[in-house]
Amino acid sequence: MRFVLGKGGAGKSTVAAAMGLASARAGGRALVVEVSGQHHLSRLFRATGVEGDEPAELAPGLFGVSIDAETATEEYLSGQLKIRPLVEILTRSRAFHTFAAAAPGLPELVTVGKIWSMAIAIDAATGRPVWDTITVDCPATGHGIALLETAGNVADLAANGPIRDQASRIQEVVSHPAATGIVVVALPEELAVAEAVEAATILRGHGLPVAATVLNAVHPPRFTDADAPALEAVAGGDGDAPVREAARAALAHLDHQRTDAGYRARLAEEAGLPVIDLPRLVRRRMDLDALGVLADALAGSVAGATS
Repeated sequence: MRFVLGKGGAGKSTVAAAMGLASARAGGRALVVEVSGQHHLSRLFRATGVEGDEPAELAPGLFGVSIDAETATEEYLSGQLKIRPLVEILTRSRAFHTFAAAAPGLPELVTVGKIWSMAIAIDAATGRPVWDTITVDCPATGHGIALLETAGNVADLAANGPIRDQASRIQEVVSHPAATGIVVVALPEELAVAEAVEAATILRGHGLPVAATVLNAVHPPRFTDADAPALEAVAGGDGDAPVREAARAALAHLDHQRTDAGYRARLAEEAGLPVIDLPRLVRRRMDLDALGVLADALAGSVAGATS
């Protein structure tokens, strides 16, 4: 499993979708999971049916599903109580929904439990896992960390019983580096990088397998420092105005490259993790072609660490 989290606006949903697409293009059967009422997959892939209980096909080999915490809670109760009429009475009760929303960790536990059940699902016909890779688009950093910590917290605090047993099994998978990898996404900006470093530190401190960081929307390398003197001479010279403007634009791009490189170095040093660059794409809207560019950039970079 791969869990993708990051500061709101850093592009984690796009990165999660691109990771899933890269896996599908490599020949695997890939699933991207949305949680907490997110519906980015429908927009990114112009797809319908992602909001349902069953995975919807987004591209060849790639499927998406959105997990609703209330529906997952109902499924969990059905498995525990074994009495369908009682479950229906409970889930129709307004008081129950109020309790379920307020119960510490319950929405997160049933959500991560649903993801876990997908991860261990076996195809009866082949005896193989249903999904070769599962990529989870987590909520923004704080809530994403809470989601990943929930099973461990419940396992530590709950009394002996089925809830603690299941939480322990989930935690074993979520915390095992051979089964799970966490990817933290950041933009080359001060707050986003600082939050990514903090998230990686917190997750590692809780024994969770942080595999890599992604620096998103990086300006592509077009110039080097060696080009600067010539560009400066043209920009400040007496040549044609369009030529001077082009040189100034090139200098601005070079300045962005230097800034991005500084944030990349900081992210690598302070987070202590590999940094994967994703190019900055100028698009009116993100579409399958743009996701394909990101998937190509991700291909092979994350697979070994988060398979």
